[in-house]
Amino acid sequence: MRFPLKTLGLLLASLVLASCGGGGGDGGGATSPAANGTITLTATRTTLPLNPNNVLPYPGSPFLSEVQFTYRNAAGAITALTADATFTTSSPSTVSLSPPDDPSTANINEMATRVVTFPATTNNGSYVFFANSYDVAGTATITASATDPSTGRTVTKTLVITVQGTTPLPASVLLTPSPSNIYVQGAGGATSSMISAQVRDGANQPVPDPGSADNVRYEIVGDAGGAILSGPSGTGATVTARTVAGIAAVSFQSGTSLPPNNPVQIRATVDRSDNNVSNGISDPISATTSVVVSDGKLFGLVITSPNLDAIRQNLVYEGVDADGNPIGSPDGTYSFTISAEATDRQGAPVIPGTNIQFGVVDAPVSGFPGLGGGTFQIAGSDGNPVEGGTGFTAPTGQFQTAGGGAGPGDTVLVFGQLVQGNFDLENIRIVQSVNSQTSLTVTNPFNRNDTTGTSVNYGNVLPYVIGRATEANITASALTNDIGVASTRLNYPVSRLGKSAIVWAQGNAATSPTVRTVGDIQPMRLPGIAPAVLSISPTPIAGNTTTQVTACLVDAYNSPILGAYIGFSFSGLGVGTGRIDGVAGSGYLANPTGLDGCTTGTVVTTGISSSDADAQVVFTAGGEPVEVPIEVSTSLLLQAFPSAISDGSGTVTLLLTDGSGNPVPNAQIVGTCTGGPGINGIIAPTGSNGRTTAVVTSGTLAPVCPGTAPAQGTCTFSTGVQGGPTATVTVLGPVYGSINFSPDPGPPPSSCTSGP
Repeated sequence: MRFPLKTLGLLLASLVLASCGGGGGDGGGATSPAANGTITLTATRTTLPLNPNNVLPYPGSPFLSEVQFTYRNAAGAITALTADATFTTSSPSTVSLSPPDDPSTANINEMATRVVTFPATTNNGSYVFFANSYDVAGTATITASATDPSTGRTVTKTLVITVQGTTPLPASVLLTPSPSNIYVQGAGGATSSMISAQVRDGANQPVPDPGSADNVRYEIVGDAGGAILSGPSGTGATVTARTVAGIAAVSFQSGTSLPPNNPVQIRATVDRSDNNVSNGISDPISATTSVVVSDGKLFGLVITSPNLDAIRQNLVYEGVDADGNPIGSPDGTYSFTISAEATDRQGAPVIPGTNIQFGVVDAPVSGFPGLGGGTFQIAGSDGNPVEGGTGFTAPTGQFQTAGGGAGPGDTVLVFGQLVQGNFDLENIRIVQSVNSQTSLTVTNPFNRNDTTGTSVNYGNVLPYVIGRATEANITASALTNDIGVASTRLNYPVSRLGKSAIVWAQGNAATSPTVRTVGDIQPMRLPGIAPAVLSISPTPIAGNTTTQVTACLVDAYNSPILGAYIGFSFSGLGVGTGRIDGVAGSGYLANPTGLDGCTTGTVVTTGISSSDADAQVVFTAGGEPVEVPIEVSTSLLLQAFPSAISDGSGTVTLLLTDGSGNPVPNAQIVGTCTGGPGINGIIAPTGSNGRTTAVVTSGTLAPVCPGTAPAQGTCTFSTGVQGGPTATVTVLGPVYGSINFSPDPGPPPSSCTSGP
């Protein structure tokens, strides 16, 4: 129990003083020294109800007693004390104390505190404090002590307060298994569960210990497949036990076969009449819990892709730092954690140590990055594996020619879960031979598709992909842990971020009479490391014109993300209109990002007024949106290409045009930076095409750890004419370990993790 001892913690000292004092006598000796005064304690009630919810003290509380302290001298007159009196409770779990609220402390209500002991300054020998019941029935002795102002001796007085409970007989029983899932004997996992019973009386207090009698009866309900209970009274389908401090426990032990009724029910019964089941039960109270008894054999498998924080950048090992942490330079690859959750048919985790195979397919793929992540070429939706056999056919297949053709050693991925009734045919098999455009043979038989007990053939209905790994690789196998999860790492080059790939996991569910596999197949795109950074150029965009915009997408290490479609949405155009690549209002740029992570689009805006100050187009690509203003100028317009620098230093092209879109030559452009970046050299005047360049650097922007938003500054360019146009460029600082940043910020220090 916790007492917020905002007041003084003088419990030990007070108890010592209390043990030395009397019930209010003077403690005088044989020589009859001056007599002490006396203490009187008067309570509004000395019997309180139990406070099971531990309600804090408040005026009028039913759990509260107001106690009046009075000090009188030897002549019986109320006398002021020259030192504080002290008040202490002997059983704070039964009765706690609190002083009156002090109006001078507006933010604290002293009455609503619970204390074991506290000193108080009395008012001319009088004082009122409060005793509040707590959550344990019983008695508590309140001791008041004070120093007699005439004799200097300690005077004490005690008051007993009783907190009433209820009859200490069972009123409730709560049953808890630990663990709630076990395995049959011989499966290789835990085979027993501790079944704990918590027995409480009507005041929610633990029932008294029953002595030599047992007060809880446990029994298995129904057929448990040979499982038994084991307790102090013996073993069997029914046993008894006794509580200690209100808790009893027995062991539930599985049998050698799966129970026909799973999960198994275990019931505990207590006797409300006498808290004793050894002499029979006349007024039963029962509770039931359940334990799943499973065989731990693989039946279901699901690939669980963790969040993108599970990606790390790989390094070429170069030694250790001063703290012993490994350091190195980026090797141009990422690793992504792939996990698979395996369950048995009862929904329990498979036995720890179950082997799960993993694999990846990333070729042959066409259309990457020009058409996004790319499309697998040897694929279709009319696959038909031979149930229990090694044949695979597809009427529209092009096994010998598509993508250069399939061959021995390639992987056949059958998406059985996508078609109802074919769960058992979510299979991964290896090609042994290609027989024709529409037929091939695999090395191991497909499952029988007989989870119902009867093999079913639905024909040419299953989606499939045939391919191989050419760029990514994955650790081939892993063992499940105690919650049925096996984890591995998918490794791939940063030059292929965004490419389509398929990862798979598979394990053996049975080996007799034939091998049956359980698998899961998960398409994905090779991910970069968050946060992604999207940049758009130029900014601003000239209104009522046709303008080419460039959108570039990189990850946290400035690695380009390929094949990504960039979204857009116009707003604030008034009566005007906006289109990108012929699409009005909102949509996606026509082409995805290319090998450099960039793509271009044609922006056409019309009918926008110069008063439409909120006109803008917002670009998105899964990360932070980029808002680009649209400006209609009747005079000059200055634009910057690119509008963001994320690789340390870069050349910014500046374009100055008049209100008609004509280039303005021989204009001097100036630039200033804030937040850390800088500009190298002098910016030359605009040429005949209205263009000039500026070299922007990251300056003093500090490197950050991977996965952390880079430090950011801005450089603003203007014509130097007061009130003239401006263009702003965002400059992002370096990330430790970036292979595309100049100058190289170096490997992550020991304060950074190996990856975000």
